[in-house]
Amino acid sequence: MSDQSTVTVLIEIHARDGQEHDARNALLHAIQTSEKPGLLSSTEYEDLDDPGAFYALQVWENPDAFHAHMDDAATSGMSEAIQSLREHPKTTILRTIN
Repeated sequence: MSDQSTVTVLIEIHARDGQEHDARNALLHAIQTSEKPGLLSSTEYEDLDDPGAFYALQVWENPDAFHAHMDDAATSGMSEAIQSLREHPKTTILRTIN
């Protein structure tokens, strides 16, 4: 049974054609190097049927911690990291159904 305050966030990114390697590295670098208070775990995935699609499943202490992180990321160079993407990353905040 999970803590009711925790949330799982699905992050989805799609690379521009020819920039799959750059997008993959940018995702991994952003997750591994930035400070994320409230992040409990993160697992990254690549789509076997779409070489330009990447996902991260992250568990956060609560939605506020995730939103605070995203606010901070928006002011600390996230625009440079998304240069290799077709569109802005898509995020979905999920809560366990009990």
